[in-house]
Amino acid sequence: MSALIASTTAVSARELAVLVVEALNLEDTDPQQMDLTASLFDDGLGLDSLDMLEISLVIQQRYGVKLKAGDPANEAIFASLQSLADHLSTARAAQA
Repeated sequence: MSALIASTTAVSARELAVLVVEALNLEDTDPQQMDLTASLFDDGLGLDSLDMLEISLVIQQRYGVKLKAGDPANEAIFASLQSLADHLSTARAAQA
């Protein structure tokens, strides 16, 4: 993959942190201080399945990558902001 394609398809976990905070109106959360490898659910950010759907919608609108609710890989994809960013970067590179 060329450096130009990589730079236009890569999604950073920090960029996703900002997106999640804005999309879910997490007013008391600073995206610059978020642990990018922490769980998005349970003891991490504490998100739920409705939050996941909202994030999926915003990601589809912003990045053109569709995340399916029934995908068995979702647990791994949504494990952390970093795993989500890695998945989006790979999916966008495949589309390029």
